[in-house]
Amino acid sequence: MNLEDFKSFRRVLKPSEVGSIPTHSRHFRAWGGAMAVAAWVLSMAALSSAAEVVEPPSPFARAVRSAVVPAWGQMTNDRPVKASVIFAVQAYLYTGILVESRRATDFQSRAVNAADAGTQAWLEDRAQEHFSRRRNLVFWSILGAFYSAVDAYIDAHLGDFEEDLEESRTLFAEVDPHEGTIAVGIAF
Repeated sequence: MNLEDFKSFRRVLKPSEVGSIPTHSRHFRAWGGAMAVAAWVLSMAALSSAAEVVEPPSPFARAVRSAVVPAWGQMTNDRPVKASVIFAVQAYLYTGILVESRRATDFQSRAVNAADAGTQAWLEDRAQEHFSRRRNLVFWSILGAFYSAVDAYIDAHLGDFEEDLEESRTLFAEVDPHEGTIAVGIAF
């Protein structure tokens, strides 16, 4: 292939400016980010269910994990349903924060370029509404992260409490009907 053939080949492949599909769209970048997050979540699930774990992390470490990354502590505690619910709620809240931030800044920039004072005031009010919604979402996401951390901490401490309770029905009390005595206690 000589240079002239290459140039003619390149002219044929060059997309037209009208009606062409952009190769680098916002949707592609958003899907790429979503795929990266999904791959990370799957890798975390694979790591938490590894066959050979030297020593499980402490309850405090599980709480910190869950506070830093939504549902990581729950996955470490082998609670996949709870982890998926917490992850979905936190993802919804974080997405809402981003959407409300973009809408608020969009209304602010439109208010700066408004034609008259009435339109400018209306656009600024709309921007303040979106900032207020964002503030509420930030509050709920912080509360959700706190709940997730506390839940991971408690689950780590309880461990196999339900199984222990099923195995030993005398966890809280022993009744001796022959002597007529009741022994009440709590086992730790």
